[in-house]
Amino acid sequence: MSDAKTLTLVNYFTSPIDVSVTENDWNCCDLPKRGQVIGNIAPNGTASFEYVRTDGHGCDGRQGQFQLSIESKYLLDLDFDGNANIQISTTPTTFGAFLAPNKDGSSTLVVGANPS
Repeated sequence: MSDAKTLTLVNYFTSPIDVSVTENDWNCCDLPKRGQVIGNIAPNGTASFEYVRTDGHGCDGRQGQFQLSIESKYLLDLDFDGNANIQISTTPTTFGAFLAPNKDGSSTLVVGANPS
């Protein structure tokens, strides 16, 4: 069975952001669900959610993947394995994103404006 882990999203934009999971680039993913609303996150605020890869159904040996929509204009693709090791699939160019593992097995994703 695949491991479920927690991803904490930190907003380093200067205004609140609405974040949700898109219907696109979603595969082999029990959590988060397509269309799931992560929330409205205040500047320097956080929101956390679980992610877990689907076992079986053609997903064994494949990465789980999902895409986050930030303010309906920024997209971020993430993928992860059955042990919940998560990574950013494609480095965004229109905003900043940094993903780091935590000692407890969870991960933190920081998003914000590109430095000028």
